Amino acid sequence: MVTDTFQRLSRREQQVLWALMLGYSAREISEQSYVSLPTVRSQIHAVLSKLGVSSQLGAATLAYRSGWRPAMEPTGDGADSGSDHEVPLGLA
Repeated sequence: MVTDTFQRLSRREQQVLWALMLGYSAREISEQSYVSLPTVRSQIHAVLSKLGVSSQLGAATLAYRSGWRPAMEPTGDGADSGSDHEVPLGLA
């Protein structure tokens, strides 16, 4: 089942996949999350491997077609960070 596939992703991998779905590049994800570019590339590679796809577009397409959404967590100010345009990268 496809949902089981997405459950294998770590919280951070889910955040990265969501950012890819929103069209963010690895560099933009790196800048937004204050993580090095090689680390983000490693996280993207882990997502691709766990989803069994060969490209970032393939991962985003699979997630989109499956109706997948990451588990959103509160921002800490009492508001939900559920905006469709916000990248849930865990920034405070």
